[in-house]
Amino acid sequence: MPCSADLRPNANLSPRGRSSALQAHLDDEVEHLARSVHDCGRMPGQWFYSHYIYGSNYRLSEWQGAVLNAQLGRLDEQTVHRHRNARLLDKLLGEVEGVTPQRLDPRCTRNGHYAYIFHFEPKAFASAPVEKLMKALEAEGILCEPGYPPVHSLDLFQNCAYRQRLGGEQRGQEHSFLKQPYPNAQRAFSEAIWIPQPALLGDEEDMEEIAGAIGKLQQNSADLGWISTAKRKALASTGQGWIF
Repeated sequence: MPCSADLRPNANLSPRGRSSALQAHLDDEVEHLARSVHDCGRMPGQWFYSHYIYGSNYRLSEWQGAVLNAQLGRLDEQTVHRHRNARLLDKLLGEVEGVTPQRLDPRCTRNGHYAYIFHFEPKAFASAPVEKLMKALEAEGILCEPGYPPVHSLDLFQNCAYRQRLGGEQRGQEHSFLKQPYPNAQRAFSEAIWIPQPALLGDEEDMEEIAGAIGKLQQNSADLGWISTAKRKALASTGQGWIF
């Protein structure tokens, strides 16, 4: 029988039960299916938030629980540290044109911050797609990742695998949610960047470097080669950009 163990380093406490090791003697097809069922319907080698089939999330073993229990002693200190640094980032990024940090509900006194999330206004970043912005930030040494896509766009729904869990007439019915645009959900996905929570365990200087990199990106966004040739030439003619 396969055995599993979590190896994922970027959860607030680790191990948590994702990106796990699966040990068994299986052929490739069965191995991929076993990994997918074991890992929330993901497929090996695909993006973390790509879900293709129904899977499970029941993977926390006794020894993982023991490791987590030992880490609870540092949870309060680290949560306070992340919260404090996130509020500093809120202040610093609030000064960057086109950047809006995720709003903190005034009733919240302490946020655990699974990730630090900010929205960017595309026009302030030369209409750059989020993938290009993330690559540019990573080139500056800032780890970042995309947010969660609109749920209805997941392969699980688009390939109709979800229907296997429906019964009666529902299984064969047309489901309108598959055809809706959900513009707000799409904007939340395509106009936001997540900074993984380990970054918030740094010091104030680290927060200043993160904000500085984002500010630098905004100020030089027209020079990074992702806008149209016509627009680049127009900017170059006014001295505001380069021709690539």
